[in-house]
Amino acid sequence: MELQINISGQYGMLLIPSIDNKKNMEEIKTLLVKIPGVMDVSLISEINKDTIIKLEDQYEQSGVIGLKNIGIQLVLKCDVVFAILKDTSFRPPPGSTVFMVEDNGNENNDPDHLLTINDKAYHIIGEELISKKLPEDEEYMFISDDFILYPGRRKGHSKNPAYFLIPPIKFSELEAVKGKYKISNIISISPSTMADDYIRKECQFSPDKNLATILVGFDSNTPGRPSLPYTSY
Repeated sequence: MELQINISGQYGMLLIPSIDNKKNMEEIKTLLVKIPGVMDVSLISEINKDTIIKLEDQYEQSGVIGLKNIGIQLVLKCDVVFAILKDTSFRPPPGSTVFMVEDNGNENNDPDHLLTINDKAYHIIGEELISKKLPEDEEYMFISDDFILYPGRRKGHSKNPAYFLIPPIKFSELEAVKGKYKISNIISISPSTMADDYIRKECQFSPDKNLATILVGFDSNTPGRPSLPYTSY
């Protein structure tokens, strides 16, 4: 039976699965606070989660260019979610945080051109350049200082809708201690500007726009609980 620790506070009810005990939760928060570049950390309540999802839906629908933040949907399904406020000295992400994709059909079978999230494959036609070299054997074009498109990948199926996709990102600092705290499915994501404003207000974070928020979520390793597939690329 899964034990839950209920903590009532100014942000609503927090339902925290017993990772071992409340002490471990406090240790995880302390670990996050001590990461270089982290300015503040706060737990996200179930009420906050619902509001963030609604704000993200509004943001996606308001854009002229298609956008799907798959990462925000997945992180908010986690048992525990922390909001982190960070400055520019925070480490860079381990890989691309945004892609341009189209839904993959049978014609797109090159594994080097696919992004897979929860068993669903997306055909990559553009990506942010983080920890990645420019291709030497493929045509590309810059649409910003750090984002490139691959025009050749659209040939023959340019009628397929293309859109920006934000995937879940690994969070190495918690991956390193997941055995100790019996946690899994650790993911992080940057929220939209609408959700960012809400998170800052609810968590009493600084409104300074030189700082940024990210959400970090994880599940408890409860026996019998299925493991969520993760992004592979």
